[in-house]
Amino acid sequence: MQTLLYFIIALGVLIFVHELGHFLAARFFKVKVETFSIGFGPKLFKFNCLDTEFTISLIPLGGYVKMSGENPDEPAKNPYDFYAKPPWQRIIIALAGPIMNLVLAIAFFAFTFSIGRYVPTYQLEMAKVGTVLSEKIPLKPGDVIISAGGEPVKNWKDFTQIVALNPNKDLLLKVKRNGEVLDLKVHTGVEEKNGIGTLDVVPAIKPIIGKVVSGSPAEKAGLKPGDIILSINGKDIVSWEQVVKIIGKSDGKPLKILVLRKDKRVVVSVTPQFNDKFKRYTIGIVPKMDMTFVKYPFIEAIKKGVEEFKAETSLFFAFLYKLITGQASMKSLGGPIMIAEVAGKAAEAGMSNFLYFMGFISLQLGYFNLLPLPVLDGGLILMFLIEMIRRRPLSMEFRERFQQVGFAILAFLMIIVFYNDIMRLLN
Repeated sequence: MQTLLYFIIALGVLIFVHELGHFLAARFFKVKVETFSIGFGPKLFKFNCLDTEFTISLIPLGGYVKMSGENPDEPAKNPYDFYAKPPWQRIIIALAGPIMNLVLAIAFFAFTFSIGRYVPTYQLEMAKVGTVLSEKIPLKPGDVIISAGGEPVKNWKDFTQIVALNPNKDLLLKVKRNGEVLDLKVHTGVEEKNGIGTLDVVPAIKPIIGKVVSGSPAEKAGLKPGDIILSINGKDIVSWEQVVKIIGKSDGKPLKILVLRKDKRVVVSVTPQFNDKFKRYTIGIVPKMDMTFVKYPFIEAIKKGVEEFKAETSLFFAFLYKLITGQASMKSLGGPIMIAEVAGKAAEAGMSNFLYFMGFISLQLGYFNLLPLPVLDGGLILMFLIEMIRRRPLSMEFRERFQQVGFAILAFLMIIVFYNDIMRLLN
């Protein structure tokens, strides 16, 4: 129920701002707005103001602004009708909704940086390799990744995004190792659930236990979250990479692990089990991630918000290109169910994370609505642009065919995202 509530709040705010953009632009050009609705279907609540009916409807998966004289097949009867206005004004009215979402995304990102949020420390630092989980990968612990696929890598976040956008592909890396720059080729995997690229490499992490898997050898032996691993079989431990390597090569023999627990040294004996998924021995422990609180003064926060907006914009179009060209998997698409799930998790992680999530979704919503497909604002903008170039209205036949093709594409996308959402739930 809480997840549903956060989903409705997030989507309601984003839809309201989007439709508000259309409303304000329409009013600016003196177009009469008959209805301003958040949601579709039966009306739950309504009131009249400024000669407009404002409503909240039952199905919260969108909204609309109904303007006077919106039917292109009927001649405009009044000067305040939508189609009584020149194409360039109609373009601005259609464009205003997505633009509002994009501006809102910047505002949310900036506000997030202003109030501060915790992020994994390794995401802010250079992409230094801690553990390589596959012998097929030519990377080594301590390598610093400079670029991947021709794109510069500033930190581990950049690297994971590049890998995610390149599933099942050869990726050329520039790596700094012992002062020397090397060119290495790696082949990415594919995450079955989401269809994004993966690589069995993790960043350098301290040897602190963050989670103990239920029913695992570690739990049975008495290891606990927060334990700092000092040594294994007498060998001093300074990184998580050492922990993974020693346990992985244990051949299932018992290990004596010395940990520091609340200023007390505790020795634990644990017997690793072979893990079919990772193809090595494990004991069921997950490292604790160091978190850094990131907060900036107001002006700096705005600059950071704009930078985040640019980065996410680049990521959106890179993914869209790969999706269209078949280089990205349709499995990575998500719909309302996934958005609701992520909204709940983001809210649980704190207000700043929830606001960041809303900024991210607002950006996606803004750009998605600019796609040149019927029903979407981008489809209207495209038709109005063609009308401006031709200097005469489009024929009914052309508009019908355009809408049929667009509806078919949208229906296909809806089927895909709902299928993906359902499969994620089942998994």
